[in-house]
Amino acid sequence: MLRSLIRLYLIVLLGGGLAIAFVSHYFVQVFHERITADQRESVKAYTFVLSDYLQRHPGEQRAAALAELQRHGDEGFSLLTLNDVIPLLDRDQLRDLRDGKLVLSMDGKDYYLPLPDGTIVHAHPDEPGNLDIKALAYAVIALATLLSVVLWVHYHWRDLRKLEAAARAFGRGSLSTRAPLSKKSNIYELSKQFNEMAGQIEASILHQRDMMHGISHELKTPLARLEFGLALLQSPESPERQRERQLALRRDVRELDELVTELLTLSQLEQGAGHRVLMQVSVSELLDSVAASMANDVADCALTLSVTTAGAPTSHVCDPKLVARALLNLIRNSTRYAQRAISLRACLGPDGALVLIVDDDGPGIPVADRARIFEPFHRLDASRDRHTGGFGLGLAIVRRVALVHGGDVRLEESASGGARFLMTLPSMSLPAAGGAAAVHDGSAVVANPRV
Repeated sequence: MLRSLIRLYLIVLLGGGLAIAFVSHYFVQVFHERITADQRESVKAYTFVLSDYLQRHPGEQRAAALAELQRHGDEGFSLLTLNDVIPLLDRDQLRDLRDGKLVLSMDGKDYYLPLPDGTIVHAHPDEPGNLDIKALAYAVIALATLLSVVLWVHYHWRDLRKLEAAARAFGRGSLSTRAPLSKKSNIYELSKQFNEMAGQIEASILHQRDMMHGISHELKTPLARLEFGLALLQSPESPERQRERQLALRRDVRELDELVTELLTLSQLEQGAGHRVLMQVSVSELLDSVAASMANDVADCALTLSVTTAGAPTSHVCDPKLVARALLNLIRNSTRYAQRAISLRACLGPDGALVLIVDDDGPGIPVADRARIFEPFHRLDASRDRHTGGFGLGLAIVRRVALVHGGDVRLEESASGGARFLMTLPSMSLPAAGGAAAVHDGSAVVANPRV
């Protein structure tokens, strides 16, 4: 940091020195007319006295009179003719000289005073040689600049050290560390970005920890059953009992396969819209195909599933596989809790959005628990009457499907007191490279709902 301070100070000194040099050498030329007018006013009395003095010493006496003046000052007087000054002055200056006005050279160091008889008095005053005073003046300027830079850098440095300490603490594993800087700080925006980044990283790491904990917990049960079943296969039993053991082992293997598939699906959806394939989909055919796919499961649970598309848009741009997967998860979730009926509806939302609603008449979910229902591996079994099953990933997948479409999903209470899931999919247009849109066949949408 000290090196940065030194560099900043040197840059300020260099910039200040260049500015002083520019002002000293070029401002006289840039504002020559104004400076000349000011000089004429400031030395008006002096020029009158000088002109009167020289006019009272005509001819050869004038040179002696100038020499006498020179002995009492360092004006550098000399007598010139108009032909002598023509190469030294421009057209405007020569015009002023012919008009009897005092003329100042472009560098501001020479004066030309015309006399009535055509003689021109040239003066080149010597600048005072007070180098020690000038050096002291520039030293005071340099010291004032240094103090200003130090004062500014002090607050800047202090805030940077706070940000550095926060970064070090965060790097050591203290994920809750933030950089508490004032809004008046020079690096407030940087600290704000750091805090936002730290919050996102903390949330991501905590999410990964929860995921790993949930995965470990979910894998233990089927693995333990597999290990136990394999041990039982080694014991002598009847062929029928052996076949039952083998069927149980196959069920455990399928359960593991389903868990891995769910995890892969959720992992792909966590990556965002990269795995999204948009196309124009018939809304009614999409819902009918989902209902047809769930017909047997609904019937096995002695439930009824109704589908309503009144008021819904005819078609919508979305990824039909992902949306069908989300609806299947919602309906499967409802089959575990519904008492008699489940409804699947579609309607038109704000700004052309498609709203998909799944209702059940089960016991519902308390308001305090609704915020966490979409988290991976989170179950609220105690809030319902029946054994739920599953891995706790279905609703997490529903949320990610909604997010990759730029929408959302929320949970409300249905008219019958059960759960109502509303998934909103904003209106979108097909990608430019997508070509002509095709109305997707509903049977193809859910033929393989696992993505």
